[in-house]
Formats: sequence, structure tokens, C-alpha cells
Amino acid sequence: MSEDPAARAQAVGTFYDLMGTFLEAVYGDNLHYGFWPDEHDNTPMPQAQERLNDELARRLAVHAGHRVLDIGCGTGGPARRIARVTGATVTGVTVSGAQVTRATELAAKEGIHERTRFARADATALPFPDAYFDAALALEVLVHVPDKAAALAAAHRVVRPGGRLVLAELTLTRPMSAEHARIWSAMPMSTPPAAAAYLDQVRAAGFALEETLDATPYIRRSFQTTRDAVERERERLAGTYGPRVLRQVSNAVLDLQAVAEGCLGYLVLTARRPG
Repeated sequence: MSEDPAARAQAVGTFYDLMGTFLEAVYGDNLHYGFWPDEHDNTPMPQAQERLNDELARRLAVHAGHRVLDIGCGTGGPARRIARVTGATVTGVTVSGAQVTRATELAAKEGIHERTRFARADATALPFPDAYFDAALALEVLVHVPDKAAALAAAHRVVRPGGRLVLAELTLTRPMSAEHARIWSAMPMSTPPAAAAYLDQVRAAGFALEETLDATPYIRRSFQTTRDAVERERERLAGTYGPRVLRQVSNAVLDLQAVAEGCLGYLVLTARRPG
């Protein structure tokens, strides 16, 4: 049975509204994995996350005067970084009202609010004019979207001809076991497609592929780092969520890291809207 996109968007928004404190404690300002280009690199997670932001900013190829859309912006860490290092103006959208509030607060705190804005919107129904943005970013967001074709089509519509889409997403490297599928489906997420299927979907949306990177080896350290952070923050977060809820959520996140480590990869893709 196909998933109801509206119901999924509501579930994702509710999840992030409720779990924002937990996720910020585990991941910090950037609710995504880190990037370690060398297996001997011991860079801490926050710096590795900013390194991924910088890698994606480079691929966006934007500068002052450009407009960038961050689809699924979380609490705005990547948007703030991209605005700061490129000079572009970045608009972030998320289905979580709490994330919009938090992202706006952090942008003001960091003095970057004049070049960032955040709004509540669904990735499949972007409330912007055609060809409005010079580039778009989708960073670990499509895993929450059942209709990836609709999200990619929406991105294609709002990016100007000649503009870029940069995508960084989990991919399936081997079939999930029944137990892995059960763990994965407990969260508001869809089973990721294989990397080749993502490439096909991006092309089908009308984009021309420019560059792909199998970044699996470069993000793998994130799995253990996430586990360490969950264990480190358990006691502090117990007062916010209560022992039972915290135990359930912590165990679910730990289980997800095991699934990711066992059968998921990571694709970084750069594409351009022809024209």
C-alpha cells in the first residue's frame, strides 16, 4: 500500500517538533552526518558536519546575490553556513514548526538573519514561483518523503534554468532484512532507494547529472559518533522526556545506526537544470 504523502509530512513534522531537544543534544546545530575524507581523520563531529556543509556549498556554486533553497532545513545549520561562506541568501523549508522557530532564533543569534529565512512547507509542494532560486539543496531529507519524484519535480520547478541541485542522501546498498525493515519503519522514514535509482529519478525530474560521489566511507564514522552522543546525553535528557520515553527513543536511534551501518550508503550528487 502506498503511503499518504500528507500524513507522512504531518508525522515527520510532529516527530521533529517533539524530538528537537533530543536531536539537538545528539547532533548539535547540524541535524545531519559528518564528513571525514580520511579514515585516520579524528575531527570531532561538529567540525565534520560543517565540513560536509562546506562540501555541499562548493557544489552549489553560488555567491552573493544568489538565492538558495534548503529543502528540509532542520534547525538551519547548513543554511546559515552556506549563507556565511558564499554570501548567498538562503531560504530553508521544513514541515516542523518548531524547527522554523529554532532556525530563526539561531540565525538571529549568529547575526546571519538578513541572509536567511525559514518557512514551514512540504518538499512536494514548494510555495515559490517558477525558476525563483539559483540553486537548491536536499540534505538527508528525501528519506522522509515517500513521493521522491514529486519532491524532485518541485525542486526542478523552482530552480532557474542553469541552476544546480545538490543532493546528499542515504541509499540502499543491500536489501534490508525483515528485522531491519521493522526498525526502519518505526520512524517516519521510507526505505531509501539504491544510488542508481536516485540517479534515474533525478534525470526523470528533468535535471542533467554533473557529478556523483559515493560518500559512504566519508560519513561512516557518524554512526559510532551518534551512538556515543546518545549514551553521553541520556542522563541529561531524562529530565526532559522522562526515563521511559527517553529509553524508547534512544534505543530506536541506536537501532537505526545499526541498520545504516549494515545496509545503507551515502550519495552526494550534483545536477543542473538545463537551459
